[in-house]
Amino acid sequence: MDIRTLALLSILLGTLCLTEGKPVSLVYRCPCRYFESNVPKSNIKHLKILSTSNCSLQIVARLKHNGKQICLDPKTKWIQEYLEKALNKYPEECRRRLKSKHP
Repeated sequence: MDIRTLALLSILLGTLCLTEGKPVSLVYRCPCRYFESNVPKSNIKHLKILSTSNCSLQIVARLKHNGKQICLDPKTKWIQEYLEKALNKYPEECRRRLKSKHP
């Protein structure tokens, strides 16, 4: 193998390594960009509470009637009450960690 071929191969391999993985814009994007606030509790099939290092508290709900997933506003009164009840079941360190995500 001559030097030119080796150099070209090194550049191509380096480029492939740099392009692996997800783009930065997708890695750091929060799952919920828009929030619904007028969703009655009776329309919710189940909730997922997401807490990531780069996003505030995210609450994803699956609706009963169509199975659609939506993001709920964590400041909604019934969600605040639900979170308080749920946090009472966790050890103290988990409660502090979740509360620090959502002041």
